[in-house]
Amino acid sequence: MHSHILLNAMLPTKPSPTSPLNGLLVILLLLLSSPVDAKVGASLSSNATGLDQPVRLILQMEGEQEMTPDLSELERLFEIVGRSTQQSISIINGKMSAKRSLTLTLLPRQAGRLEIPPIRIGNESTEALVLEVTEQPQGDIDANREQVFVELSLNKSRAYIEEEVILTLKLFQAPGIRAESLDTPQPSMPDTQMKLLHEERYSSERDGIQFNVIERKYAVFAYQSGNLEIGGVKYRGRTGSDRLFSFFNDPFRAPQQATRIFRSESNQVDLEIMPIPDNFTGDRWLPAKNLQIVENGLDQQTPILAGKPLVRRIMVLADGLTSAQLPSIEQTLPSGIKLYEERPQLQETPTRTGISSSRQNSMTLIATESGEYDLPAIEIPWWNIETDRQETARLAAISIDIMPNPGATQGVQQTLNPPSTREQAIQSDAGGTITSVNQPAATTHKVHWLVWLFGTAWVLTLFAWWYSRRGDPDQSRQPIPVAEDEMEAPDKQAIGEALQRLEQAYADKDAPAARSAWLQWAKLHWPDNPPHNLTRLAARCDQALSEAVYSLERTLYSPTDETEWTGYEIRQLIQQTQQQKRSDKRSERLVPLNP
Repeated sequence: MHSHILLNAMLPTKPSPTSPLNGLLVILLLLLSSPVDAKVGASLSSNATGLDQPVRLILQMEGEQEMTPDLSELERLFEIVGRSTQQSISIINGKMSAKRSLTLTLLPRQAGRLEIPPIRIGNESTEALVLEVTEQPQGDIDANREQVFVELSLNKSRAYIEEEVILTLKLFQAPGIRAESLDTPQPSMPDTQMKLLHEERYSSERDGIQFNVIERKYAVFAYQSGNLEIGGVKYRGRTGSDRLFSFFNDPFRAPQQATRIFRSESNQVDLEIMPIPDNFTGDRWLPAKNLQIVENGLDQQTPILAGKPLVRRIMVLADGLTSAQLPSIEQTLPSGIKLYEERPQLQETPTRTGISSSRQNSMTLIATESGEYDLPAIEIPWWNIETDRQETARLAAISIDIMPNPGATQGVQQTLNPPSTREQAIQSDAGGTITSVNQPAATTHKVHWLVWLFGTAWVLTLFAWWYSRRGDPDQSRQPIPVAEDEMEAPDKQAIGEALQRLEQAYADKDAPAARSAWLQWAKLHWPDNPPHNLTRLAARCDQALSEAVYSLERTLYSPTDETEWTGYEIRQLIQQTQQQKRSDKRSERLVPLNP
């Protein structure tokens, strides 16, 4: 008579009152028994299969060795799409037997007679196996095409070097099919850049069949001329149970429907890449749908003093170019002005219609001397791909008037006319007395009189201050309130009307009307120095309000841009800005007399 104890990790047993005692007996028998030698084996669930039909490879080992097989040769012929493990320990007549199995679900990579090479497990190797893989029947291929297919399309068939081309990939899947892999389109030319712009999922009907569609849009930039081919996008999906062979994974569960594999490959699209046109005269080739130069930060209305920094921000905006393609700002400044440039700020915004990018150059100008300076115009030649001709983006030349800086003078005495070095001296024969002709007595007397007058006024001011502090010793610590009438008080009715026009323009999605309403509102808030364009208006606003203004400006200058400029609560943003300014002004009204 012998004892037989089977421990299976995959099938848990019900607990019994004597389970602790049985556990102790199992441990004791494991310690006393001697392990058997390791043995390995391999078997297939079937000796023949189709190209898109999975097959199971079962690897078994008896012994105490770890089951870490080398699958590198196997993966060259098959794709491993699933794996599961199982382990059991048996003790018969005091001898322990440990069994482990690894089940691999394989998809053949090619048709024909495939030899599964010996697989090394520890110090042992399995025997080689042979599997016959047949081509998929044409009927199955046609049926698959009716349920899954991939389409590629381009928005144009010809383009220039570095021009943006939109590639659209659409994957159509019948309901119940799950995508497992979808390749990225690969261009035939190595020097080609592709950027994912947009991805969306929706339902669509084609030939009376409802499909789940995955749509992706790419921006393609080719950097050499010739014929560019894009295709060969491969897809694999499946339908059925998540378990490819649920019956073998769990022998006590009823078999489920076998998984069906779907494969598809896209069509090929061709694109002719043309060289740079001979009639382009610019230094840098810039093919774009739109390109412009805008400026922000330079206020010509405010007096500029010599020696004081003047910040100038120039931004290049483009549709159809990456930020790396945008040129730097080149300008020639007149003598007497020093230039300090910061690192440019680059930004890219992908949309369904392409890439919109910007490059902002911030620079500090310092005029060493007063006078009028002419800053030359900035021009960037570019190629309009929609009209197929050269255009020039231009920032007009401006003149700045630099005022003398009193704080930069060397002293009060240098501001006065210095005495002339040309003096006439009369020397008498007897005494040698010298009399200066350039210092009349009347002028000297006038200067002394002015000094006496300012000195007396200064003494009287000090006496008045001392007397006012003498009556109330705590008065020095009381702040002096600023009268409300001295603060800016724009017409509230006009402000309200301007806000109504602004909200109406946003509701009607009328960008030109919104621009006019913004400038009217700005004119009421800054009557002495109103901003004359949206760029300067945005520079005076806080971040949230500035983003709304910039969004409108971008829409006006880039009609093809799909930026949603109407998605802002304008009145709420303005009220928040005004509340913040009132809070700041209340803190500024309390000006201490004796800080």
